[in-house]
Amino acid sequence: MQAAGVVFLTLFALTLAALYIAVRRAWAPTLTLLLIGGVLSMAFVMAFAFTNENVYTAQAILAGVVVGLGFTGAAVAIARFFRVNEPPPRVRLVSSHTAQEKGPDGRNDHAHS
Repeated sequence: MQAAGVVFLTLFALTLAALYIAVRRAWAPTLTLLLIGGVLSMAFVMAFAFTNENVYTAQAILAGVVVGLGFTGAAVAIARFFRVNEPPPRVRLVSSHTAQEKGPDGRNDHAHS
């Protein structure tokens, strides 16, 4: 693998990481982030493919579209899933163990001595 290929793969990975964070934090509309991330991902995968001299232009374009859009779609879907399913900011998560261990008088049930 050539040094340029490593650079393009690194840029591809950084694009996916930034895309995930941007969607998760809702920095912009999801569709806008999807389009920007998809174009950048396709471009970096195509550029990586072009660093190999044994790859035809059609192969590089196909790889860019399939791999770039596939990983972009997966990153956006995962980020959206976790953003939609996270609890609202004011919700306090409480362990169910505390409620079960306390008796009706508020004392610990295990301390009967």
